[in-house]
Amino acid sequence: MTPRRTLTGLVLWLVVLTMLMACVEPGPPLPSPAATPPPPPPPTYYVNISGLALRNGPTTAATQISTLQFNYEVQLMDTSDGWGRVLDVRRNIIGWASLRYLQPSPAYRPRSVPRRETPAPKEPTPTPKPSEAPPPKAM
Repeated sequence: MTPRRTLTGLVLWLVVLTMLMACVEPGPPLPSPAATPPPPPPPTYYVNISGLALRNGPTTAATQISTLQFNYEVQLMDTSDGWGRVLDVRRNIIGWASLRYLQPSPAYRPRSVPRRETPAPKEPTPTPKPSEAPPPKAM
């Protein structure tokens, strides 16, 4: 084989290969790294009483840090035993509030809250002193 024939053969193969490659459709584009969608915002709730205590912790024993007024908008961030950790949207304050007084839509009027009656202090039962003898029984 002469070098000219070899060179001609290579050129022919390159032409055929180029034509074949031109006929092939390109595949679908490679997927780009998908950006993860941002997490949904916390659910929005509204205060359904006239004044709701916003506290440092999920208990009535926790310090009160603010008061949420009727129909204030809050975002529920967490829950624990009937309490919700909320963000007061108007003042950007985070605290705990009773879930019983939050609802997912604004209220028409404030809900009534039953007042706790403070029990009257119990009078101590008198106990006899050891020096006092019980009265004698009549026969």
